[in-house]
Amino acid sequence: MFAFTDEHDALREVLRDYFAATADVERGVRWRRLLTEVGLDDLLFDDDGGSAVEWVILAEEAGAALFDGPLLSATAVGPLAGAPAFDRVRSGECGVSAAVSLTRVDAGSSRDYWDFSENTVVVREIDGEPAVVVEDGAAAGLRALSGLDLSRVVGRAGGAGTSSPLACSPETLATMRRRGDLVLSAELLGVAQRVLDGTVDYVRQRVQFGRTIGSFQAVKHRLADLLAQVELTRSAVYAAAWQFPDGSAQAEADLAVAAVLSRQTAVEMTKAAVQLHGGIAITWEHWAHRYLRRAYAVTALTGTAGHHRRRLAALLEAGQRTDG
Repeated sequence: MFAFTDEHDALREVLRDYFAATADVERGVRWRRLLTEVGLDDLLFDDDGGSAVEWVILAEEAGAALFDGPLLSATAVGPLAGAPAFDRVRSGECGVSAAVSLTRVDAGSSRDYWDFSENTVVVREIDGEPAVVVEDGAAAGLRALSGLDLSRVVGRAGGAGTSSPLACSPETLATMRRRGDLVLSAELLGVAQRVLDGTVDYVRQRVQFGRTIGSFQAVKHRLADLLAQVELTRSAVYAAAWQFPDGSAQAEADLAVAAVLSRQTAVEMTKAAVQLHGGIAITWEHWAHRYLRRAYAVTALTGTAGHHRRRLAALLEAGQRTDG
């Protein structure tokens, strides 16, 4: 039966303090310190260094802080990190970028990449075969793109690059995809929880017609519904993390459920936050629009809740055929 341990609580507290204390630190330095000083290189890159639940705690806190480091890409390519080509990635000396597809974080044929940086390692398939290459970002012709989410840099590869094949089985590629899928859902959970907390604080203080707006029944009901949605999403994300090492059809279905709920909740929660804050939330100075951008950008690049419902339906249908 799943339950958070004292170690999980301590990890969450350390990460929350770290992200708050380094909010103004340069992106590359912040990422390097996270790996070396906080010690997350073992958690992300060693097979026995961390569990899926710990990745989810890390991603949830990173999402709440709108962290701009290459956490998503690093988690996705973690199974390859034992290769010598990744020594500089482990130390934080250079970044890492994973390809983006509509359905998931993928070491696939897409030429768009998360977490772009000029000095990076790029991971992708070769002609759809179960192998990947590691190459310098400059050699691959990576260039930054202007995106909706100003807190995350996305790049596109403009050339073929110089390929150095790295042995990689289909099972390893599948694990990379599943790790990225799980971390994205956790990140969106962190976005939703942070926005809910900030909105509740605001309606407790904002006075209108001689009363705090949080005392109005319509606002109470709206926030109660949103709280229930966030908690349901939390259950789905951590259930997927708990089942993650399994690799069974049920574990795949759990990942799809987490993807559906995290996208739906993050989008609805960030929209509601802007509405409940009133006109102030649409200004560049306010934090709410930045979380709205993160939620919509992730959804646009990796599929809406509706898309992942169709993915879940396909998994369930395949399971019924197998059982039959």
